[in-house]
Amino acid sequence: MDKKFKKYSVNITNDSTQPAAQAMLHAIGLTRKELDQPFIGIASTGYEGNPCNMHLNDLSKEIKDSVQKEALTPLIFNTIGVSDGISMGTSGMRYSLPSRDIIADSMETVVGAMSYDGMITVVGCDKNMPGALMAMLRLDRPSILVYGGTIASGNYKKPKNWMLYLHLRHGVKR
Repeated sequence: MDKKFKKYSVNITNDSTQPAAQAMLHAIGLTRKELDQPFIGIASTGYEGNPCNMHLNDLSKEIKDSVQKEALTPLIFNTIGVSDGISMGTSGMRYSLPSRDIIADSMETVVGAMSYDGMITVVGCDKNMPGALMAMLRLDRPSILVYGGTIASGNYKKPKNWMLYLHLRHGVKR
């Protein structure tokens, strides 16, 4: 791996004045070889409370496996998420827009504090994407945004195409 890609983590992994930091990294199971590779933070907005985000932790693990195959050292961390679809019409909606900044701040904090050389964000809902992009721009490090995809339509006690069903059954007008 070209040394120019290890611009930030080199300050903790290859600095003889940082033995405590290196010991902490060995304590999480990293080998000397992994310490010599660029560190890539994988920022997941996955959590169980929202159908937009509930699969993102699994997707983050798949991304981690792929990144490892490229002689990089991936480390997953999580941040928050708020579902506009769940909080809409409640006092919980007050937290929606601020969540974008909290997501950006938390991603920037982890990547900056942990000296990651790059970041892959794994997002899936309204405020996740702009929050991740804000962090990527602030950090100005190699970054990739992975969108987890749209929610699969449900069919609990309804036909699969429930929007069409609502239009036909209830005369919903556009």
